[in-house]
Amino acid sequence: MSIGGIGNIGGAIASSVGGARSVGESTASGAEQGGNGFAQLLADLGKSSQQADGALNDLSTNGGADLHDVVLSTQMESLSFDLAVQIRNRLVDAYSEIFRMQV
Repeated sequence: MSIGGIGNIGGAIASSVGGARSVGESTASGAEQGGNGFAQLLADLGKSSQQADGALNDLSTNGGADLHDVVLSTQMESLSFDLAVQIRNRLVDAYSEIFRMQV
């Protein structure tokens, strides 16, 4: 069983945050890029969850899965979920802060 590292999740975070933007780049494209990065993060979370479920299913049906691989995939899924929740919390906090600003 191949368990991917959190590098793909880190890449999704980096793309959601975006890099240094040029002065002429519009805010809408940055927001769109951030939305795509968060969507990619959620897609990676779904893949991680499916891998963990498949590994657990193989272990329970004696499909030849190694217990070590099952535990690793389950922990990776848990870490991915915790990361997604923390990013969501930060986004909600940022939205709330912007909403409270007076114009």
